[in-house]
Amino acid sequence: MRMMFLAAALLAALSAPVAGLDVPRDGYVISEDLGELPAAVREKRAALMDAAKTGDIDALKAIFDAQDKPPNVSFGAPDDPIEHLRLESGDGEGIETLATLKKTLEAPYAAMDGGDGTVIYVWPYFAAMTDLRTLTPAQLVDGYALLGWRGFEDQRELGGWISWRAFIAADGTLNAFIAGD
Repeated sequence: MRMMFLAAALLAALSAPVAGLDVPRDGYVISEDLGELPAAVREKRAALMDAAKTGDIDALKAIFDAQDKPPNVSFGAPDDPIEHLRLESGDGEGIETLATLKKTLEAPYAAMDGGDGTVIYVWPYFAAMTDLRTLTPAQLVDGYALLGWRGFEDQRELGGWISWRAFIAADGTLNAFIAGD
C-alpha cells in the first residue's frame, strides 16, 4: 500500500505544473515571462547574461566550474569549453559568441519535457519545435530578430533549429550552449 502511495505521489509531482507552466508530456510551452521560471533557472540565466555583457569569454569559466560537469558546447565534447567557444567566435576572442549567448537568452524560451518527466528550459523556443515551416507572423518576427531574414529562412528550409541554443535544467544547471544538429 505504501509503494502505491509513493508511486502516486511521484506521478503527481512529475505531472504537476512547474513554476506556473503546465508542460505537456512530450511537449513544450513557449513563454517570455521570466517570472514563470524556477528561481535556479532565473539565477543561471542572469549569471550568463552578466558574463556575456562583460565582453570577456573567460567570465563564463566561474559559471561552468561551479557545476558538477561543464555544459556541452560541441558535439565533439572539447576538453576546454571556454577555449572552444573562443575559437568558434568569428573574432577569435569570444566576443561574438558572448553576443550570440546574450541575444539567445533575450529571446522567448520554451519549457519542455526533458524526456524523463523533468522539465528543461531552452532558449530560443525554436529549439523545442520540430517544424519551423508553419509559424505565425509573430514567431517569424522572433526568428528574424535572432538570425535575420536569410539566416532564419535557411533554418526553416532545414525544418528545425540548428543554430545556437541554451538548455538550462530546472535545478539551474546549464546543460548545453550549442549549435549544430
